Amino acid sequence: MLELVFATVEAEIKNAFVEDINDPDLIELLYRGVAEPLKISIVKVQRGTASKIVNRQPGGNPLKVIRGNSQNPVVKASIGNFFRQNIIHRFMADMEEEIIFHLRGVIKGDTNISDSKRSELLALGKKETFAEFLGYVYLYSLTRNNVLTPEAKERLNTELEEYKRHPLEEIEVPETIIHEERAYTEALAECYSQAEHIASFSLDNIGAFPEYEEHLSDQRRYYFAAEAVRRGTRDIYKKDDQFNVLKEETFEAVKEIWKRRAYNGLERLSNVLIRAEEIRPDRCWLCRDTDWIGMAQKKGICHFLVNDGKITGWTRSNDEQAV
Repeated sequence: MLELVFATVEAEIKNAFVEDINDPDLIELLYRGVAEPLKISIVKVQRGTASKIVNRQPGGNPLKVIRGNSQNPVVKASIGNFFRQNIIHRFMADMEEEIIFHLRGVIKGDTNISDSKRSELLALGKKETFAEFLGYVYLYSLTRNNVLTPEAKERLNTELEEYKRHPLEEIEVPETIIHEERAYTEALAECYSQAEHIASFSLDNIGAFPEYEEHLSDQRRYYFAAEAVRRGTRDIYKKDDQFNVLKEETFEAVKEIWKRRAYNGLERLSNVLIRAEEIRPDRCWLCRDTDWIGMAQKKGICHFLVNDGKITGWTRSNDEQAV
């Protein structure tokens, strides 16, 4: 449901920064990628203007001179280096695959992108051409209307009602573990370490343990089933609020099981997942508006709780196996 417009790209970039950066400063920084090679002077972006841009309100298109020069050959030739020198080095570590993953999803889902342009952008969506990918996605977003017109809003509302009745669009599980998976997969590695009576377990060598390899594959599939719900929730309600309600309801349902003693972390995780399958989180609108919350999604929410720190891992020093 997301569109590849300036507001979408700006939000993805902002989310990747190590330090806090406000919208006016980030928009000015992005403008420089077009302005500097052409020696165009730009005015300071005001907070009100930035708010209109990120919220796609009337008057919320990027600066006209920037949009008008976004496809200039000089700009396109320099945009990769601009992103390398001015933006990417400010990202959190190991964010490349995550950003590529998210933006590829938007590009694939935006039906208003031509087939040729979609193929062109997706072909750049890999780590080796990360800067060029970000740069070209950004420049292309400038050619799109960033403002939601009343007609577009009405059409979007109609599409959203239809969208709620459609099956949830699945997300492809990345081949390698991406940044946002680190916390819950590290918790899984601790389970495998405990079960094998070893000090640490490297997921890089999981192929030597077929049972755990299959287990990890299942858990990642559950996680991305829940991630698909989170994205769909954001598309419908514009915020993650209802997904947060789903997480809260799930935690309340499983926390007593999670607190109990168990033989080891794998048993505790299994008990929690079984409990998660049983719950009916009726306080969450998603369960009333859609049929998206199945078994895989419910189990995947448990891994989001680990990422959030609500569940602080699966192993305990007083587990029976550790005694």
